[in-house]
Amino acid sequence: CYHCKLNMKEGEPAVYAERAGYDKLWHPGCFICCICNELLVDMIYFWKNGNLYCGRHYCDSERPRCAGCDELIFSNEYTLAEGQNWHLKHFCCFDCDCVLAGITYITVNDKPVCKSCYMKNHAVV
Repeated sequence: CYHCKLNMKEGEPAVYAERAGYDKLWHPGCFICCICNELLVDMIYFWKNGNLYCGRHYCDSERPRCAGCDELIFSNEYTLAEGQNWHLKHFCCFDCDCVLAGITYITVNDKPVCKSCYMKNHAVV
């Protein structure tokens, strides 16, 4: 078995993945995503750099995922803020929803807030 390295027994069911090559077999329970361990026997699988992936984690290896909407970011323009990737329109002020990409903001209770809303709603007077 390519995953657990144990010998396959004669007559035992085995999974063969064409994209991985003719020399690799798995026990059905070992045919899993290398990130989340989801069983891939009845699923679409992806093979990359010697590893099996479920669809979600393969896509995550190819494109960043927006922290706001959880969708893949296909645009070349996106922002990295608070250690996460965002579509430009999804990194917004928590109070007024104005786009914060490229402008100064303040974090209040782990939520981004524009300077205007901070002064109006959160600053000590």
